[in-house]
Amino acid sequence: MSIKHKVLTASILLAITGTTATALVTAQRDRDAGNAAAGANAQAAATAAAARNAAHAPAARASLEHPFADAAARSGATPVAQLERHPAVERARELLQADKARNAAARGLSGAGADTALAAERYQPRDVIVEADGSEHVRFQRDYQGLPVIGGDLVTHARNGLLTSISKTLDLTLGDGGAAPKPKLSSAQAIADAGVHFAGRFLEQPKSRMVYFAKDNQPTLAFEVTFRGLNKAQRPVHELLYVDAGNGDLLGRDSRIYSAESTEAEGYTVTRGKVTITTAKVGAEESDGRGAGYLLRDDKRGGGTTHNTGGTVVDLIFGGGDFSAPAMFDADNIWGNEQMTNIERTGVEAHYGVARTWDYYKKFYDRVGIFGDGVGVQSFVNVTFSYFGVFDLGGTNAFWDGDAKRMVYGNGDFGVSNPVVAIDVAGHEMSHGVTQATSGLLYSGDAGGLNEATSDIHGTLVEFFDNSPKDPPDYLIGENVNLDGTPLRYMFKPSLDTDAAGNGSFDCYPAAGFTEEDPHYTSGVGNHFFYLLAEGQKVPKSHRKTVLASDLVCNGATGLKGLTPTVAGQIWYRANTLYLTSQSSYPDARVATQTAAQDLVDRGLLKASAVKTVACAWEAVNVGLPEGSDAARCKQ
Repeated sequence: MSIKHKVLTASILLAITGTTATALVTAQRDRDAGNAAAGANAQAAATAAAARNAAHAPAARASLEHPFADAAARSGATPVAQLERHPAVERARELLQADKARNAAARGLSGAGADTALAAERYQPRDVIVEADGSEHVRFQRDYQGLPVIGGDLVTHARNGLLTSISKTLDLTLGDGGAAPKPKLSSAQAIADAGVHFAGRFLEQPKSRMVYFAKDNQPTLAFEVTFRGLNKAQRPVHELLYVDAGNGDLLGRDSRIYSAESTEAEGYTVTRGKVTITTAKVGAEESDGRGAGYLLRDDKRGGGTTHNTGGTVVDLIFGGGDFSAPAMFDADNIWGNEQMTNIERTGVEAHYGVARTWDYYKKFYDRVGIFGDGVGVQSFVNVTFSYFGVFDLGGTNAFWDGDAKRMVYGNGDFGVSNPVVAIDVAGHEMSHGVTQATSGLLYSGDAGGLNEATSDIHGTLVEFFDNSPKDPPDYLIGENVNLDGTPLRYMFKPSLDTDAAGNGSFDCYPAAGFTEEDPHYTSGVGNHFFYLLAEGQKVPKSHRKTVLASDLVCNGATGLKGLTPTVAGQIWYRANTLYLTSQSSYPDARVATQTAAQDLVDRGLLKASAVKTVACAWEAVNVGLPEGSDAARCKQ
């Protein structure tokens, strides 16, 4: 397996949004409600008071760097156990129920029949954002007839007690309520039918559960079948396949592998030279017997810590690996030296990358921590990897473990790759945590490409935010992983990563959209759009001899102008956190980004022409509007 193939399949492209077969990378589970029960009433009252005050306060002075300045609630700031009691959630539920009641009346349902039908659909809050101008955005999961609705998630948008819009990919037609219909297939038959679409071998017994699967606005009674194993390329897979409970047809799929006193100190890194980091001064009692000194712990950023695993081996199928090592320790607070073999260099760079990613999200989006909860993450360096306990993959790997809120960094392969701690790698992987906590984009089809593109975009913007002279910011992904400097992806011309076998990223959106393609390749459309939105039709200096301006577009457009990386980042972040849902398509993303841009125009942060610029960038990569949409076009 080539180093590029290895990295693409098992490194920063591996650990994305959910759980691996070994729970290495897991979807964020709800926090234990029991742990938050104490004091919940007081906290709820305080939250309600804050919301009331915000509703009557003048709008805060916003900027493109702080568009949510002084917001009464930030994404992820409200503990799950308290979401049910949040005033904005209560209002959103009332507005949704009123909307459904109107729909029921329009269909001739009334009285007990309407009540039964309304009761059949339930909304579980996942997140709430209250902006400084009083706008309320509440993200819900949906159950119908007691079953989860896959793809039925939605976001309500309200202001001054009025429902302004709903972001969703499904509008359930209210039925007669009652219990869910009985499936025609048995669980065993559903597993067998789903198995036809699983090209590999199983490593554990498949499981299934009943759900509704929402696609193309048609909710279908289905089985969600979970497979864990190895595919034909011997890559670990953890797939959820959805089959029609009536005839066994495949409806869709989703992949869950996607992977004290604070002091200032200086340390050496692998790629960025000497940097300043935050450490914690501790006494002997806090250092696990190592004496008084300093830990790689950042109490300014939620207590995030960096650990040396000592080369522990993690099996990408069965898990394992020893993650019990304490935070890295140094007696004199001078971290690393100029020797590439010095393990402290790897730890310092990982620690620095986490800090810069934290600072980036806080500065530009007022997001405090990856999950918005103010809690730092753990980073574990010096890890090697294997498949199935037999295949040694070395150290060219890195992934984000959303359940444990930790990053795992491989130690690289001698003569081939660096330790995988580059700053855009850290920004990429931890941004999967942000997507996991907000839009929840599935990892297949168009949504999978948008998921990967979101992490590439924010990983790149973290690199721009850091702006190191040792590693000037660019639109190359993972250019510091391979020793020969070959990037993993190119945002301005995604197809440049195409290998000898013809596998590579997409420059342009196909007319039929995406279905089974690799999200690491389908992300090319989102990356390409973002580059054009940020920079316009401008060839990077590094490729001016080989790429023409006309090569940067799919529709023959000329003279496209950009909005700057910062503005493009604000638009993309707002679209992902407020308007995208789990099964959003690229056309949906176009509407979401244009809506986000219009929001910023309405707040006086952008010129009105910005919405047209967004539309032109999407059309330059062949992404049109959904059928029936009246959103802006590049040329009216």
